[in-house]
Amino acid sequence: MNTTDNDGFAIPSLSGEGPSSSSSTKKPVASLDLPKHESLRFKPIKTLASRIDGSEYYDEASIEKVLEMLEIGRIDDATACADSLYAGIIDDDTLDIVGIAEYVKLLVVLRQWRRVSHLVSRKNYYQIHVVFAYYAVTALFHRKMYEEVTELAVGHLLPNNGQHGLLPVRTLSQVTGRFVEEEKTKYSFANMAELDNISKKLRMLPALMLTIAESFLKLMNRDAAMICINYALSVDNTTLHIERLMTKYNLVEPAQWEHYKKVRNAQLKLHEGSHDPQILIERAQHAYEMGRFGEAKRLTSELFELFGPHPEAILLRIHCLTMLKDSRSLLQLGHQLVADDPYVPLPWYCVALYYYTIGANARARNFISKCTMMDTTFAEGWVAFGHILHYEVEHEQSMSCYYRASKLVDRSSEPFLYVSLQYSTHSQKLSKKFMMEAVSRAPNDPVIRHEEACVAYTAKIYCEADVLFRNVLYMVTDTSEDAPIEETLKKPIDDFWRPMLNNLGHISRRMGRVEEAILFYQKAIKMEPKYIDAIASTALCYAVLGETDRATEFFNRALSIDPFNETIRQCLAKMIVASKLKYKTDERAMPSTFNVERFEPQGVLPNCGMRRPRNDGFVVPSIISSQQPFMQMFRARVRADQAEQRRLQGRTTRTEREIIDEDHEDQNR
Repeated sequence: MNTTDNDGFAIPSLSGEGPSSSSSTKKPVASLDLPKHESLRFKPIKTLASRIDGSEYYDEASIEKVLEMLEIGRIDDATACADSLYAGIIDDDTLDIVGIAEYVKLLVVLRQWRRVSHLVSRKNYYQIHVVFAYYAVTALFHRKMYEEVTELAVGHLLPNNGQHGLLPVRTLSQVTGRFVEEEKTKYSFANMAELDNISKKLRMLPALMLTIAESFLKLMNRDAAMICINYALSVDNTTLHIERLMTKYNLVEPAQWEHYKKVRNAQLKLHEGSHDPQILIERAQHAYEMGRFGEAKRLTSELFELFGPHPEAILLRIHCLTMLKDSRSLLQLGHQLVADDPYVPLPWYCVALYYYTIGANARARNFISKCTMMDTTFAEGWVAFGHILHYEVEHEQSMSCYYRASKLVDRSSEPFLYVSLQYSTHSQKLSKKFMMEAVSRAPNDPVIRHEEACVAYTAKIYCEADVLFRNVLYMVTDTSEDAPIEETLKKPIDDFWRPMLNNLGHISRRMGRVEEAILFYQKAIKMEPKYIDAIASTALCYAVLGETDRATEFFNRALSIDPFNETIRQCLAKMIVASKLKYKTDERAMPSTFNVERFEPQGVLPNCGMRRPRNDGFVVPSIISSQQPFMQMFRARVRADQAEQRRLQGRTTRTEREIIDEDHEDQNR
């Protein structure tokens, strides 16, 4: 049975030591039958020790005690017992290479990577058998010595099946000019046969090739990595680590990935209510991909509550909190990750995104720079670096970060999306080219579809933009396309998609569906009561419908949030000028002199994957306190016009005095 460490590598278990024997009555088979012999390795060793009070006792070191110490988490005591057992092996006259392999296996479980590297290279054990080669490669990988992994001479240990041509792995004859048969003659046939059985039982050959493949990926040599992965698949196509490795580094073709997601979604419906961690992670990943970030956050919270901070879900959790701009939870998670292990890039990535969500771009840049320096192949770090540089108006450096990420994950759609958004400011042709590339790689991604709709709106292709915006709405609400808009808007939508609702309102208003546009704006306002873009657009819609009272209310509400917004002030002033001569409360249509297109308050807002929050730098008055003076001013203007008309018609001055007194009373109130 294999166990898996924190990085996903298969580590041999501690059970099943010793040679496997077969019955003498059976016919010989292809596998090796080992002769029965009494193994002398790992004999219990008793040493005389003393207590604090001066009394003496015998301390016994055995493999059973090592396992017992590991079960209760006493790593230092387990290491001391293993060292005592190894000392008993090397003191013998005959060299037991299988005993050395068992000792190295204990050190691997104890994560003593430097000692493992020393032992397997002290007498070039890694050149003799696959077991030692696997331990050598794994130790170097965990020490982040990726070039040394690819230069290790282990190619002569790999059987050549003739299907993949020349492997990108060096052989012993290429390095020293000698052959492995010369080295194997130093050890007994029984030991070598026992190592063969251990390698087959623990599937060390495909694990060795996968570790070499990931080292090539860290060095950005994806072609050599794919050759190693294909070789591992030809040896054993049942290992789960191959799938995880290809998913982590985006090695799956986009068409195959879309088919895989369809199969995965069908399987997830069969596991509703399951608390299996892999099922919860898959459900959270699916919700995140479909833009339902609140649901993904809830699933990761459930996973962390049941199983603790699961290492495979931490990155997904960070992305969910960033999309929802939950800075408090990001800060707490970042502190926990830094306290646990500050020598890996993920904690600093989380800290950088925390500062990014609160708008502190200078600090975010420092931490994301530290993250990418610790691991130059961390693609998510380069994407976040590009976002931070974008908000510091360093577009060329931002583009270089996105290009770097596209080299690391060349089959991912996200870097192409952000490159397209960078080009949208000065080259629509290049922007559309990269956008089409992103859509071809992820046709069902709501974020990409939303940006594609924004590009269509900018090009004034309103029908296409309308269809794309509605498809995004159906994706994030998980509803069918024939569902009524009123029912769709009743479903919960994450705050991240407020610009999408605002954009749907703009499209509907442009296409003459003003009442429907008001529904979209009201949904956005319900999600954020101070969302000034939706408030001002709602006021404009009511003005178009002729409901000047409601329009004035929403214009005034928008000005209470941003009193110095000249666009809103001009819209309000023009509406007053156009309606003052024909002001009637029951009239439903605006005069023909009111030009709607001239006073467009807001265009379509592009919605990047991670967006800087809006920070208002002043305290605004409440809506009630700002509405009353405006209504007094509006009544005074209407009454003054009426008084002027009466004076011209020869009315008495007493009526004028009454009107003035009423104005003074309103002001006193």
